[in-house]
Amino acid sequence: MAAGQSSVPMESGIADPPSAKGQLAELIRSCLNLNYISKSCQNEIETGNHYQSVRLGDVKTSGFRTDRSEFLDKINFNSTRVLDLGSNLGEMSRTVRDRGADIVDGFEYDHFFIEIAQLLNAYNSTTRVSFFQRDITNEASYGGQYDIVMAFAVWTYVGPKLGLIAQMTDVLLLETHNLHGNLQRDYVDRLDQYFPSHTYLGDSDWGRTHGPSGGRAVLLCAKNDAALEQAMHSGA
Repeated sequence: MAAGQSSVPMESGIADPPSAKGQLAELIRSCLNLNYISKSCQNEIETGNHYQSVRLGDVKTSGFRTDRSEFLDKINFNSTRVLDLGSNLGEMSRTVRDRGADIVDGFEYDHFFIEIAQLLNAYNSTTRVSFFQRDITNEASYGGQYDIVMAFAVWTYVGPKLGLIAQMTDVLLLETHNLHGNLQRDYVDRLDQYFPSHTYLGDSDWGRTHGPSGGRAVLLCAKNDAALEQAMHSGA
C-alpha cells in the first residue's frame, strides 16, 4: 500500500444531490395566486394574474385562458427564430421552443409577469427562451428579424403596428379580438395590405369564465403563398 493511502474502502453509493425544485414550485404557485391586476400601457386595460395556463413539470395549472397547443401544433416551428408579442407568463414561448424553435423572444409589458415567466423557465429547464420588458404599442420596440411573429390576444396593441411587424417577418400567427361577425372587415381586410396570404386555423375561446358568446379566431398570415406553405406543419 502506498504511503498515505487509506485502507478504508470508499462507499459505492452516492447520495442524491439536493434540489430547489420543490421550493421553486411553491414560489411559482404563490406568485400565481397573488391577487394582482396588471394595467396596460394603453388605456390601462386590465389583465388578471394567472392569465395563461402554465406547465409545472407534469402538472398543468388552470389559468383564465386555456392553452393554444391545438393551433401551435399546426405550425412548423422547426429551426425557426420566433417573437412572441405580449408573452405574458411565457407559456406560448416555451411551447414553441418545445416544438423545435431555435430561439424565442417574448415581449411583455408587465415586469411581474416576466419574473414569473423566468421562474417557470428555470423550473421547466427551458433554454433559449428570453423575456424582455417592452411596450408593444411603442414603435421603438420593433426591430430585428424573425421567421415567425406570434400575436395572441394582443390585437388592440398590435393592430396599428402591422407595417412594423411586416418589416420583421414574413409570417404572422395572429389571434383576433372578440368577434362579432367582423372577421373580414376588421382583420382580413387590414391584414391583406401586409400579409395577403392567410389561412384560418380555427376558433379560440375568450376565457374559462366566458360563455360561447366570447370567441376569437386564429389566423396564420404570410406575405406570399410560399411562406404560408412553409410555415404550415406538414401533418396539419
